[in-house]
Amino acid sequence: MLLKDAMRTRQVDNVANVALGEVQASTAELGSFEEIPGSSALRAPLTVNQTYALGSGSKEAGSTRNYLYFEPATRSASWLRPSMDSVILSSIALPSTDYGEKKKDAIVFVHVTIDKDTNSDDRLTASDTKRIAVSSPNGKNYRVLVDNADRLNEATLLASGRLLILYSTGTKLSAIELDPKDLSSPLTEYEVPTALK
Repeated sequence: MLLKDAMRTRQVDNVANVALGEVQASTAELGSFEEIPGSSALRAPLTVNQTYALGSGSKEAGSTRNYLYFEPATRSASWLRPSMDSVILSSIALPSTDYGEKKKDAIVFVHVTIDKDTNSDDRLTASDTKRIAVSSPNGKNYRVLVDNADRLNEATLLASGRLLILYSTGTKLSAIELDPKDLSSPLTEYEVPTALK
């Protein structure tokens, strides 16, 4: 049993191996399409699974690399991002819908991605620096708002109709506000004071 356990394949989510010499196999798979409330588009995740050597066994790592949007009315398709070189950790529709509630129409999506191996471990994982981006519900107007964040703390729509994103970098907490209906609009950025008295 110990030998069998040592040689088994281990599965990890949201990891991309960037040391390509170690990868034994890599496969891409388009997932199921889902409806987006408030949009005529359908969306499916593109997942890349990699198998690479780990001592006497192997390890499988799977990660969402992109989203494909399909517009049935125009029979057209487009990708959220221009490449598949990064990992999409999360893709959140706002306003969000709590379990059991009627689905609310999405106004904006907030995406958290990992684009660089910032800790030099030859992997793209949640321990690397993240980017925070937004897009329209149909996948258009993709815009990176934050290049270097350790964590997305909150993304919410304010009563004023503005999108508020709170994120941390080290011990610093920062905020960004913008108009979710015009993602090219100017940003309001500020640091949130967190000092204890």
